[in-house]
Amino acid sequence: MSQQSQLPDIDAVETQEWVDALESVIENEGVERAHFLLEQMIDKARRSGANLPYSANTAYVNTIPTHLEEPLPGDAAIEDRIRSYIRWNAMAMVVKANRKSTELGGHIASFASAATLYDVGYNRAVVI
Repeated sequence: MSQQSQLPDIDAVETQEWVDALESVIENEGVERAHFLLEQMIDKARRSGANLPYSANTAYVNTIPTHLEEPLPGDAAIEDRIRSYIRWNAMAMVVKANRKSTELGGHIASFASAATLYDVGYNRAVVI
């Protein structure tokens, strides 16, 4: 949560008017126009002396709205089952290796993360 959002809202009606205006722009003119307007407002605020803190962090919001996402091909149930087998196999290999020596085993979560990345890369990559 940003520091600004922790401040009390001294005019909730005005705030709602701004939010409603932004929603209207998004609905009627698109997110690109909304982005442009917000950038213009930020530029004007900074040039007017407003102290807008910089944050390299994003809101972690999907850039593609859910309703615009393409349906994924394949059978989700079978793919989930395969991923479960892969994770189980990773765990079994690490446990077996650790029985011989703790230097031989790996980190189960790291393998599971890597397996997910490979799955996305090989099976979900969008070809342009």
